Amino acid sequence: MGCDVPHDYTAVLNKKTRSHLLALFKGPTKDPDSNNATVLLKALQKTIIFEKDVTAALQREYGVTFIDPKSEDAKETGSTKDSAANPKTLASAKSSTVTAGEDIAGTEEEDGRAPTDSVPVEPLLGLASSAFDKYMGPYIALEEQSMDEQLVSSLEDRTVDTRGNHPVFTTSTKLFVYIKGSITRCTALTKGNTFFLLYKAFQDSLRKYSQVLSSKLPPPLPPKSVGPLNMPPVPFAKHPMQPEPTPAHTASYRVPPGEEITVCHVIGTCEYCAETVEALEDLIRDTVDDEYKEKIDMMGQQEAFHDITAKAIRILVSGLENRLEEPLKMMTAINWAMFVEVGEESDYVRYMHKEIQPYVSTGRTLIPKSYFQSFCDKFALGFTTTYYETLIRLKTISEPGSQQLLLDVYNLKNLILKLPVLEASAASTPTARKAVATGSTIAPAMYTKMVQKQFKNIELLLKMTGTPVNLLIDVFKDQWPGGSALDLQQVMSLKGLKRNEQAAMLERFGLDPALARKGAAVNVTSATIVSERFQAVQESTTQQLQLSQMRQKVNDFRNSFRPV
Repeated sequence: MGCDVPHDYTAVLNKKTRSHLLALFKGPTKDPDSNNATVLLKALQKTIIFEKDVTAALQREYGVTFIDPKSEDAKETGSTKDSAANPKTLASAKSSTVTAGEDIAGTEEEDGRAPTDSVPVEPLLGLASSAFDKYMGPYIALEEQSMDEQLVSSLEDRTVDTRGNHPVFTTSTKLFVYIKGSITRCTALTKGNTFFLLYKAFQDSLRKYSQVLSSKLPPPLPPKSVGPLNMPPVPFAKHPMQPEPTPAHTASYRVPPGEEITVCHVIGTCEYCAETVEALEDLIRDTVDDEYKEKIDMMGQQEAFHDITAKAIRILVSGLENRLEEPLKMMTAINWAMFVEVGEESDYVRYMHKEIQPYVSTGRTLIPKSYFQSFCDKFALGFTTTYYETLIRLKTISEPGSQQLLLDVYNLKNLILKLPVLEASAASTPTARKAVATGSTIAPAMYTKMVQKQFKNIELLLKMTGTPVNLLIDVFKDQWPGGSALDLQQVMSLKGLKRNEQAAMLERFGLDPALARKGAAVNVTSATIVSERFQAVQESTTQQLQLSQMRQKVNDFRNSFRPV
């Protein structure tokens, strides 16, 4: 008997089995157990085992040669024969198929049967089991349920895994371990539609996990408590050197003591997840059937984790800014107009050191270097901006007061310059020691340049404020290149000069006497400008309108110096 006859009989049997299975999955004869994931998986496994067993028996008993499913012959056969299903949707048959063209003729069978020539025939794997592929919804739902249960437990779980370069929440590693196991379970049965649906479930679970990480971050403060001294959030404070703030970036956050560690863990976990998602995408694309490869895209999940990282960095910055609220209040409470004796750095400076050093050194040990540098950049820019804004809100500063403030600024500048390389007093944990050992001891050049530029504006303001009135114009022109009439007017306000004195100084600065008197009479002082700016931020419902009004007043003041 030719080897085609047993094969053909077996193929017909498998096709009829497929028809019977389809009748159990849909229509009036649908079996209630078809919605039971456990029953489905057992039935699918037994069907695949049957297909493999009869394939091996035909090869062993009748010398049947099967077409390799990945060969060109298999593709041609699939286009000419009435195949019930695409065998590639099931588990690989490499271990149980014989390559096309293998010559088994000319050999004597052990049982004495005459050898027969064999022509490669259609594989049996998938003829019956492919019927399951479009009806594995209960299995997908079971996998989704298991992942959802992990997500629920991860809401309150803050256990971290410290084995890597940076600590991450163990819930993230557990989730990816489960996903890997789920892939192994699924691909042992099918790499087609069911695996593609499972990939969709992975996408949804990863998106939910990014929301879990976001929920571990502190909530934003109410709009009326938007920063130190009721200022706008520091990194987005209005300043000539900064872009206009956007409504989405005006949220401020208070980070309770110790919670900065949790925020750092969120950043480290998000980076781990984003990197692992990229590897997961490659694994799925390499494994899934060809017809689904182009549909595999997990960029959205990576972006979700990157967005949480950016938010967490903003919270870290804002949290440290708000911890400086008390020392800034101490600074403004000093009567700088009556200050007479210059000594060591002020108490508020020591308070700032106390808040900044442990906070920053913690961040350095717990988050990746690139993210930590971003934190340093944002905080340094925001801190110098707020400090400058706080200075120009002071009513009057005496010459000794300006000298004391210059000493304070020098101390703070040295601290801010060291932020990227700031170390804890003692690296007590393995992670901290690892970060310190591998970190640089020199701050990046671009960061140093930015900080020095920011502090230069503060130092110029204080130097001009401490300059005797009779030398102010000459020193201002010499040491403040590009300094405007408004800058000069801010200095004069801090020196406590009256309107007529300001008008005379503006005239000496080079303005027309009439315009100088008009400009001084406008009396739009720096404190007025800043106060109106803060009020505009606090009133969120009319924010844009009030900002426009503030800018109009500044423009009116500037225009008052221009010839009509």
